Amino acid sequence: MLRIERVGFTTVQDAGRSGFAHLGVPTSGAADRASYLLANRLAGNAPDAALFETAGGLSFSALADVDVVITGAECDAVAGGRPVAHCAAFMLRRGESLTMSRVREGVRSYVAVSGGIVGTAILGSLSHDTLSGIVPVALQPGAELAAGASVASPSSLDTPIRPAPARMLRVTKGPHHDFVSVNDSDFLARNIFRVSTRSDRIGVRLSADAPSKTGTAATLRSVPLVRGAVQLTPSGELVVMLADHPTTGGYPVIAVAQPDDVDRLAQTATDVALTLAWSQ
Repeated sequence: MLRIERVGFTTVQDAGRSGFAHLGVPTSGAADRASYLLANRLAGNAPDAALFETAGGLSFSALADVDVVITGAECDAVAGGRPVAHCAAFMLRRGESLTMSRVREGVRSYVAVSGGIVGTAILGSLSHDTLSGIVPVALQPGAELAAGASVASPSSLDTPIRPAPARMLRVTKGPHHDFVSVNDSDFLARNIFRVSTRSDRIGVRLSADAPSKTGTAATLRSVPLVRGAVQLTPSGELVVMLADHPTTGGYPVIAVAQPDDVDRLAQTATDVALTLAWSQ
């Protein structure tokens, strides 16, 4: 149903592959789960349907008429030569192309087609796992993708939902919070952190405006990790685990972020400042 013209910074993602952490395989799936679920709902798809997650540069043409919905990060998108709206279903006619270029607000956009992208799943999922190198649906110019059957009619929102960047990350204490010193606790509670350029689908790195040395990272054995786990590195940098995070890690897990805030963090651009909000 679709022919890829340009890939840009795009992967195919669905709800992920759970149940394989004992094999060292991450869950993967959409980095911003709320925007992913909204895209599928508006496209009339099942909640776990596969779609495109893109940070810009995606272009594809329709080999048959297909309904399309874009959610997540605001970007410049043109379909068949006409601008298209955010969170609103539109028809891409046979022979027309959808081209997505500059991301204006946020980081990742979600592009759902009616019926969802179909293919041969690996470990029950079509998600592209950047850590393990699992790529069930390879995207390259000229590749043709099929879509499945819709479960409902496509729809639109009267008021588009635009994901807000994280300005405050709500966290609860992690299993190793007691490992940090009083000075480090004060550092974590009072400092301002900024999203690092070294962030990706594996984890978002947060660099402190006033770095601190912890000296605790080398004292731990590797421990299990979950999405939203916050690791403290020896340099005082925080790493918040995202969709493709490893199943274990050796830095202390000093906190765990709220799931909704992890979605917002996935849409937070480089150098945006945020603080940690601690709860019991």
